[in-house]
Amino acid sequence: MLGEDDSGVSDYFRSNFLALQNAVSPQDMKKFIALNENSERIRFLLRYPVIYNLPVRVTEEGDLLKNSEKALKLKDIGNKYFGRGEFIKALGSYSNAVLLAPRKDLGVILANRSATLYHLEEYSYGLTDAEEALRVGYPHELHYKIQERRARCLLGLKRHDEAVLAFRNALQALDTAKLSLDKKQKLEADIRLMLAVIDKGNRLAQKTSKIPQKEEIRKPKKTTLKIEDCNPLYPSCSKAVEIKDEGGNIGRHAVATKDIEPGETLVIEKPHCAVLLAEYRLSNCHHCFAKIFVPIPTSCDTCNFVAYCSIPCRNKDAEIHKNECMILPSLWFSETSVNCFLALKAIVQKPFEELLALKDKLKATKGRFETSTQRPRRHDDFEAIYGLITHEEERTSEDLFHRTYIATWLLRLLKRNPYFPEWVKTPDSAEAIPSDGELYIGSLILHNLMLIQFNAHEISELAVPKGSNILAKAKSKFIGGGVYSTVSLFNHSCNPGIIRYFIGTTMVVRAIRTIPAGEEISENYGPIFTTTPEAERKRKLRVQYWFDCNCEACTAHWPTLEEIDPTILRFKCETGKECGNVLPIKADTNEFMIRCSKCGKNTNIFKGLKALQDTDAIFRTASRNLEEGKHQEALKSYLEILKLLDETLALPIRDYHLCQQGVRLCMLPLGNVSYI
Repeated sequence: MLGEDDSGVSDYFRSNFLALQNAVSPQDMKKFIALNENSERIRFLLRYPVIYNLPVRVTEEGDLLKNSEKALKLKDIGNKYFGRGEFIKALGSYSNAVLLAPRKDLGVILANRSATLYHLEEYSYGLTDAEEALRVGYPHELHYKIQERRARCLLGLKRHDEAVLAFRNALQALDTAKLSLDKKQKLEADIRLMLAVIDKGNRLAQKTSKIPQKEEIRKPKKTTLKIEDCNPLYPSCSKAVEIKDEGGNIGRHAVATKDIEPGETLVIEKPHCAVLLAEYRLSNCHHCFAKIFVPIPTSCDTCNFVAYCSIPCRNKDAEIHKNECMILPSLWFSETSVNCFLALKAIVQKPFEELLALKDKLKATKGRFETSTQRPRRHDDFEAIYGLITHEEERTSEDLFHRTYIATWLLRLLKRNPYFPEWVKTPDSAEAIPSDGELYIGSLILHNLMLIQFNAHEISELAVPKGSNILAKAKSKFIGGGVYSTVSLFNHSCNPGIIRYFIGTTMVVRAIRTIPAGEEISENYGPIFTTTPEAERKRKLRVQYWFDCNCEACTAHWPTLEEIDPTILRFKCETGKECGNVLPIKADTNEFMIRCSKCGKNTNIFKGLKALQDTDAIFRTASRNLEEGKHQEALKSYLEILKLLDETLALPIRDYHLCQQGVRLCMLPLGNVSYI
């Protein structure tokens, strides 16, 4: 889970928040406490003039806007690098220029970058830039150059038929080129020569048998796994996962419908909403969070502060970007929490009219979302997210006052942008009466701030040292946050049954131990028993998530990994679930038949001892593969060990949990990776 403490007030808000607290009399605070509707809480605070003393524009936006002068200077620097054959440096300068360039300058800079990418043999990226240059506007008299580059990139990609068409386009474009007759004739001769070479190659290929050639790919893109046999009510889950609701303290939770093996994929889920941390806004795609090689600028002609990994990602995000274009700088520079970003992102990604149409339904159902085969729980369903736990009734008046204050500022920020229709928007002042539409959206923001506290997840990326394939020095880093509709229903355990990793923003959940049919499938909200003592775990969970943990690690008072006695083996009674007893045995025992103190039956521990002996050799093989960078081979061995130990031994077992650490290390590279 995200586990971010958003109970405090950042420096930007502190003095204004204190001034508001002083402005609200004790009598008025009683009135606020008596309010039951979020919209009324928003209305209440918007009446106070002191709130409007805090600007919603946090910084001067000059440095965050397109800048023709800076873009052209960077283009000139890139041209110098290109002329000297320093293509990597040229690529960096052109990429910075692309992000800064207004549309009128963008075509030429993209064309220059496409030439650099062609020389770097990055033909696919070069082709994208050439075609984008034509789309945004490239000087008509220079079309012959960009068409020829398209053709050469297509040749590099072995798309010969398309290359022929592009070369022919280049020939036609020579008619409007502002070149001397000699230059035109020379270029025409060169292009016709290329067409003749392609034609000869095609005829030769038809006469000879085709030999399969190994396709060279710069870096294979990770493809998200698919849940082949999904739960019809919860399509992001496999059929091995069932969601139950027992009410009370347990509430909704996941249960295994069959025996689940370590490594099994249980959930693949896209986020309802996700936000990237400010420090990664130019290194990772604003839409999918993938690492950027060649940055694509925003669809607007205004800002320069976010980038995309591809044209499709830019286009998918275009409508949302209109609503958050000038919101993001204020959120970054005010140092609001990631939870605030998510609370607002969940709003701006849905049109105002679409949310307004849900108003009466949300009020009538009180957020209760009924899942059915006709309406399964999907990641993009706002009603499903709205129904997540908020603990609103347990909140203190101080907590509600603070969150309402933040919600009013976020609402004021949203009013600066084109999200609200003109017939809804009112002036940003205490004298103005907020419209019902504004109050409704403000109430949703406040609701989101409450639910995201308990339901957001960190999105991570594995940072690996450059030139290394060894994971010992790799570190998992927090690059953003997201809200996941189905995984949010999983309860916590200090001995979780799953591991999470991310492919872009998509969460992949896999089992990290054997989970018998009927047993709860638990995730981990932060503190885990192997590294954090019980008292500290319980304190963190109580403060952040408002519950007392009663998982098996806490109720049985399991020691941390360092405190587990390696000389004691914990065997399961052979009677099975009917008994459920654990038989602690000294590792150097000479006895093979052990009598159970609970059911009185004997258990033969020889099989378990033999399994331990076998796993020692497998563990050494796994560790060696891990050191050599053979992560998938290591993962197979670690999972085999877990299966063998699960058959006869009961947790906690030191070797078992060390093996789980190996599994985590091997699985993380399957998700987001960066090289530093």
